[in-house]
Amino acid sequence: MSKIPVYIMEEHHEAFYYWNYFIECGLIPPKHNYLLHIDHHDDMEAGGYDWDFRIPWESLEQIRTFTYEKLGIADFITPALYQGIFDTVHIMKNLLPKPCTEMEFFVQRVGKGHLRQGKYIPFVHSGYKREKNPDYSFYTLRENGLNDWTERERSVVLDLDLDYFCWDDSLSTAGVKQMEITREAYEEYWENLYHPFRILPKRLMQAKEKDGRYYLEYREFVKPDAKPDKERIKNRINHLLDWLETEKIKIAVVDICRSRYSGYLNNEIFPWVEEEFLKKLGERTDYVRREIGRNEDNK
Repeated sequence: MSKIPVYIMEEHHEAFYYWNYFIECGLIPPKHNYLLHIDHHDDMEAGGYDWDFRIPWESLEQIRTFTYEKLGIADFITPALYQGIFDTVHIMKNLLPKPCTEMEFFVQRVGKGHLRQGKYIPFVHSGYKREKNPDYSFYTLRENGLNDWTERERSVVLDLDLDYFCWDDSLSTAGVKQMEITREAYEEYWENLYHPFRILPKRLMQAKEKDGRYYLEYREFVKPDAKPDKERIKNRINHLLDWLETEKIKIAVVDICRSRYSGYLNNEIFPWVEEEFLKKLGERTDYVRREIGRNEDNK
């Protein structure tokens, strides 16, 4: 029996690079793959990029540059859908099984670098789909439970964020992040009532002074000191793996996100969660662990 490749990444935007790497290595075909996204967040944001999507990718190094310079941890799936790497995205955010819903969507390139999503309306979009208009890609969005799996013969890319097992809402556990700024920038923040960081939709950013130094802080203002329960984590890991096994889901490759630098999974717990998941996965299937594309000090 061939081993299932399992790749470890630090933050979730790196998945875009990994998926293209998988294509180059022959682990998945270049188009029409099935993405099973296990995460509390759908990561399906879309918007403008300082990038010309009309020009085909020339190398993995170019894709790596795009990944680390243009992408965030919530908008990396949409460019892959526009590429056509996936024609089905199955998002599993809920810890308890719910009926699976299914809808058709499109990704449209507007101009050279803006991607927008919308619901597929046959009367409006069927011509673009039939003619394979280069400005459009089409995909199926599935959400919720894995029961009644209908893709028995199709292999999937299992895309997993480890924070899925630890929290009911990982947004409520991210710690404070800060960047040092100048005194002038600090004073501008407090003196300008309409400073762009003061009038964001939510007040998540604030200038702070500490010991004569100045910082711009980002915080969720919720439970940064919460501690995950290990028994609950074990139960959730087993629950997910039970689903995969019972439904006989064929996994082509697994990519695992640690989320430790973004703060959704802290440094104290992520090694244990990772080890526990890999141990349980190893009890059910044969896999080989690989790690690519990270700096030595990030290992």
